Amino acid sequence: MLTSKFLPSTLGIFVLGLSFSSTANAQLIRQEFEGNFDLFDVSSILENTIPDNSDYSGFVLYSENGTLEDWEVNVNELDLTLNPNSGRNPGLGSDLIPDISFDLASPSSWDLSVDFGIAFDAPRFTVEREASEITFTGELGLAGGYVYSDPSATITQTSIPTTSVPEPGTLLGLLAVGGLGFATKIKAKV
Repeated sequence: MLTSKFLPSTLGIFVLGLSFSSTANAQLIRQEFEGNFDLFDVSSILENTIPDNSDYSGFVLYSENGTLEDWEVNVNELDLTLNPNSGRNPGLGSDLIPDISFDLASPSSWDLSVDFGIAFDAPRFTVEREASEITFTGELGLAGGYVYSDPSATITQTSIPTTSVPEPGTLLGLLAVGGLGFATKIKAKV
């Protein structure tokens, strides 16, 4: 049987554990972008091989601290789809894992780089956002490169709350309450 002297101390520890800890609420930010690229610049070697314009779409999903969680870029007229699962060198047929970098200056200023090894003549692609403009750059080693731009991209942003994670004080308070309850139950049986 539970004695009254254990109940107040158990409740006190529980309340203390909860009152001095907060819950960490992190958010993910998803930015979707789409529109029509116009060719802005192209190397002389690639002239007449790169389309003058292309529809495109994509998204970046990142945490509030700027850590990239997921992404995808589709440039239709180039027949190019890049995402974390593509894991191959587009157009060259070899399996190379790209080096991905994401630099977030602000929600309206970031760049995503997908580098398959430009130093070894493999392509590097960069998507940059600056306000409402999206720029897509393809660097193809010795062949040179190209730059597409859309000054008025359609960009939508949504915030996605992540699962709340209790702080250590809450967890310790709950463990203490459970331990005291268990100890009280054992003592009551004795």
